[in-house]
Parts: sequence; structure tokens; C-alpha cells
Amino acid sequence: MRRPDLKAFKRRLRRLARRTASVGYRSIVVPLLGQEETEHALDLACRLAADSRARVVLVAPLLVEQELPLDAHFDAEVRELRERLDHAGAIADSYGVRPRRRLIRTRVGGLGRELADVARDHRAELVVVGAPVTSRQGFRRPFPQEILQILRDAPCRVMIATGPYAGRSRVRASLPDAGRSSPTRWPSRPGTPPAG
Repeated sequence: MRRPDLKAFKRRLRRLARRTASVGYRSIVVPLLGQEETEHALDLACRLAADSRARVVLVAPLLVEQELPLDAHFDAEVRELRERLDHAGAIADSYGVRPRRRLIRTRVGGLGRELADVARDHRAELVVVGAPVTSRQGFRRPFPQEILQILRDAPCRVMIATGPYAGRSRVRASLPDAGRSSPTRWPSRPGTPPAG
């Protein structure tokens, strides 16, 4: 009976593990939506891009009201968006990733379609969006409407980078006396004076 070649088997196993474990992204789109979670999304996208040698496309949307034409002059807003793009580009440069910067003009409610066009233009394989969690009541609107539009219209995978829960800041204790109005006193550690 012939014994199997153990070295060849291990070599094939390592090759298979490399192929399946490494999801290589070539292009990652990051919309800069002006929320604090955008910094977390940018950090996440830059780490992914640095690992897989991908490029990051930074997109700054300028929302134009319905009454105005898309090519209307918004000098102050465009200057502010370019500063945000430069700041995000500096963060991406610190990871060793060379970003591409895009400023897009869109209408309210059309952000998802515009980002989908940018993702198609750059052949993006991932969109990383920073979004606050607005509801923990199941899946009935856990994110703002603009994030849901991006999810619906994106031609590729979408990763949502969330921060802390944006709802109530206190969590009700599940103790039998949780409804009482007096403050709860916790026992002090040995060697520390009692509070109060």
C-alpha cells in the first residue's frame, strides 16, 4: 500500500487556505458623509486597502436643493468639502495608501445612485460607510435613510462602520428594584471609605 505524499498535501492545503482566506479588494469607495463614524469607516477602509494593496476612492457629496441647478456656485461649501477630502487623504497617506479624491454633486435622495456610479466607474469591490445606529428595535430602520439608499443602489458589497448606539444613553437595570426612584448604592471595596 502506497503512502500519501504528506508534503504535497500540506502544500496544497496552504495554497487553498491562502486563496480562500484572503479577500483581496482592488478598489474601496469611502463616502465622507460628515458624521463622526466616517472617521472610523475611513480608518477601516485604509487598513483593508493597506493589507490588500488596494486603492481608496474618497467621495465628498455636495447635496444640492431641488430648486437650484446642479452646477450652481457653492464656493464656500466646495472649499469645505475639498478641505475634508485633503484631511481624509492625509489619513489615507499615513497608512501608505494613495487615495483618489472625488467631489460629486447630487440631489437629496440621490446619494445612493451617485455613489453607485462612482463605484462602477472605479470598479470598486467594496463601499465602506460610516453610520450611526439609530434604532435597536430590530431591523425596522436601524440606520438613517441615506445609508439605506446606499445599501439599495450599490453594485458591490457595502460595509457599515458603526459607532456607539445613538439612542438612549442609559440602560435600565434588570434588577427587581429597577423601578425605584432612589439612587443605587454599590458596596465599597475593602479599605475604601463608604460613599455619602
